Amino acid sequence: MKKLLTVLSVVSICSSAGASGIDFKFHSPSFSGNGKSSHYLTIENIEKTRADAIAAKEEAAAKALKEEAKSTPIAKFKANLEARFYTALAKQITDNVFGADGAQQDSGTYTAANGEIITWSTPAQTGNVVVVVTETDGTVTTYTMPKEDNS
Repeated sequence: MKKLLTVLSVVSICSSAGASGIDFKFHSPSFSGNGKSSHYLTIENIEKTRADAIAAKEEAAAKALKEEAKSTPIAKFKANLEARFYTALAKQITDNVFGADGAQQDSGTYTAANGEIITWSTPAQTGNVVVVVTETDGTVTTYTMPKEDNS
């Protein structure tokens, strides 16, 4: 009986030792390949969101700095003075175009301090006044207005 008990215990130990093998699997999609594309897409979305947030923050800071520079007393003074100069220039052009015969001019040119060139003319037989503003970047704006009331 002792032998039988020994044989049974050896058999039970051997049968339990013959269990399944150890399987190792990576849990990360980068290594296993399962769900790999969605994993990479998630990482890409996180990186893009972070980069967009940084860019938006830098843009907002630059805009705030620009607005702050515009709101200084000196900047306000310059803007007001420039507006008055342009008003005076518009009056001079009007006086030259519509002035009395001795003071009337059919054309003229003015160069602003920042490099803009303003020319005006009254082309013959058109009855119009043409004002051309050429900005420093080469942008040209043309205004054509009637000189006389033709009604």
